[in-house]
Amino acid sequence: MKEINVIILLFDDVDALDFAGPYEVFNLSTYAEADVEKLFTNRLKRKPFRVRTVSKDGAAIAVHNGLNVTPDFSFTTCPDFDLLIVPGGPLKAIQRGLADEETVDWIASHKEKKVASVCTGAFFLAKAGLLEGRSVTTNRVATKWLEQMFPNVQVKTGVRYVDEGSVVTSGGVSSGIHMSLHLVRTLFDEEMANRSAQTIEFEWER
Repeated sequence: MKEINVIILLFDDVDALDFAGPYEVFNLSTYAEADVEKLFTNRLKRKPFRVRTVSKDGAAIAVHNGLNVTPDFSFTTCPDFDLLIVPGGPLKAIQRGLADEETVDWIASHKEKKVASVCTGAFFLAKAGLLEGRSVTTNRVATKWLEQMFPNVQVKTGVRYVDEGSVVTSGGVSSGIHMSLHLVRTLFDEEMANRSAQTIEFEWER
């Protein structure tokens, strides 16, 4: 049974649901229906996804609205992975992130991996050059800004997520959950994705 290693990028003022939604979807996915009970009783030994977090220096970050979270790794200690999730945040977080060359370069250095963004995390991907000539989506209130800043990306509205193969982008906040279930489906199968949605009691918009 294959295992997908997921890394979620964290930074100051990141939106909580942007990273916590995908974190829960992947962590609550199982190989089989019989595994669900084991999952909730802490008896499950193997899961389809191994999910960990990273920040630039590995130090604790302050989530938008005050939650403090300590990542598992820094950029220098981060192990190899299969899937990178880049969440978003409010304007101040995006402006700070776009000016942070080290973070942008780190994202760009993983362009050969599968990379997905939630909400305004699409701005990081665009700045890193991963969205050039691609169709993308982001939070509905940020679409005009994304178009103006990065005219070579094709911004779609009214969709939960856009899958461009190696790069997947999603809309605002809760859309990251829909996108994560879509990733479960594409990386494994429809049955697992449906089971994951049922496990978290979420109405999945495919």
